Amino acid sequence: MTFTPAEPLSQHAVESEIMRLSALAESVTHKLAVRAREAAEADSAYKAGHAKAFLLADGSVAVREAEAAVLCEELYRQKRATEALLLSATEAGRNTRAQLDALRSIAANLRALVAS
Repeated sequence: MTFTPAEPLSQHAVESEIMRLSALAESVTHKLAVRAREAAEADSAYKAGHAKAFLLADGSVAVREAEAAVLCEELYRQKRATEALLLSATEAGRNTRAQLDALRSIAANLRALVAS
């Protein structure tokens, strides 16, 4: 639902939008849990892969670190991608929560107008 400044708001319209956003918030929460799990798994895979590659490499610490980084490039890319998706899901949750807060304020104001 989109509100325009010129149209009057009804209590029913605001409450319907609150219900819609509440359902969306529930969905976002579940997606956030999935993204967090995926990010944790990717982080774990990268750290384990990097440690194994480092231990198997020969040379100075700098050479071993560089070799491990090259060998784990795809794991690192996956780690960063899942972190970005987790951040995006987190922001979506914050955005939905902010919209709900605004609508709750509007609903409270409308109730006060009706009661007076």
